[in-house]
Amino acid sequence: MKNLTKCAVAAALAASFGVASAAPSVTLYGRIDTGFAYTHTMDAPKGSSSDQFEMTSGMYSGSRWGLKGSEMIGSTKVGFQLESGFASDAGTSGQGGRLFGREARLYLSGAWGEFGAGRMGSPLSTCGSVSKYWDFDPFEGAFTDAGLQGTQAFTWNRYDNSLYYVSPKFAGFEAGAFYSLAGLSKQETTGLAADDHYGAVYIRWDGSEAKAILGAESYYVGHAKEATTKPNRNQYSVKAAATWTPGKGPFTLYAGANWFKNYSQFSDVIYDTPAFDDSGRGMEGIAGFIGATYDVGATSCKASFQYLDGKNKGAETGADGDYKRYVAAVGAHYRFSKRTSVYGNLSYAKGTGALDDGETTTNRVILSTGLVHKF
Repeated sequence: MKNLTKCAVAAALAASFGVASAAPSVTLYGRIDTGFAYTHTMDAPKGSSSDQFEMTSGMYSGSRWGLKGSEMIGSTKVGFQLESGFASDAGTSGQGGRLFGREARLYLSGAWGEFGAGRMGSPLSTCGSVSKYWDFDPFEGAFTDAGLQGTQAFTWNRYDNSLYYVSPKFAGFEAGAFYSLAGLSKQETTGLAADDHYGAVYIRWDGSEAKAILGAESYYVGHAKEATTKPNRNQYSVKAAATWTPGKGPFTLYAGANWFKNYSQFSDVIYDTPAFDDSGRGMEGIAGFIGATYDVGATSCKASFQYLDGKNKGAETGADGDYKRYVAAVGAHYRFSKRTSVYGNLSYAKGTGALDDGETTTNRVILSTGLVHKF
């Protein structure tokens, strides 16, 4: 009886000081997205059409596994997140074979906000845990053409050697900044001016029925690349978007726009990179979108329309300079549970000018379906 009493007292003391003595938490998590896609390309190289049916991975959300954890030190949380991408249809590593190519960050957070460092997508991208932009897209930055990467710049890029800060929220507002010392170059060199750099700032507001974001980003092309990379002028982008859910009901409206200058290629090489002259100038344009989602029970119905209008200021002599692109998409996602869902989407994309010259593969119809399981 005495030993039982001692055990009870020890258990009570342990419970009383559990917060101070608790071990840091580490969580293994991930998701697998496997499906099928049919693609009909309307202007394949040399003006022919083509059809492709394939099993593929990560159409909605990239297949991944990761580790994340945190520890409280006083009033400050110290945390980390390591995330590795892979192709579930072939078992191969993603992001060029990097072990933690999707994300690798260490951060501190408290009443003053959050500060972190490592590899990640920027706040104005649609990828990664630092993103503040993905939920302004009805298709959540996913799928080849249906998401905003169908017309917008800088949406799928991840940057190495990065720093970020997110402010605490005040009356629904938060602000943040992001800076990469090497851009897409993986590693800094011996001189700052020789390296690529990327920076972004944003302000976001979240209300009870609506939310909005405004941000700007710039990519500095380092001197070491100026002799070999065209265009080599600094790239700029401004983004704005908003959503509205009337009465917090099942219907949500989306709208937004993106202006960019001197861009060298569209997101994740979705479009074939055009040819540039020696002027150092790149592509300029403005993209706009509208969309909606409607939830019926466990089903979320989605639709969007995107429009892009721009000009390749560095087009080679005789090449098309002006271009336009239209993307229309519809889809439905059904949730079997919190962990498992199925999706089906149909998108139509058509370009003109430089995006319809008989050499591109960007004018297409894509029908995709797949299953996602989270763990």
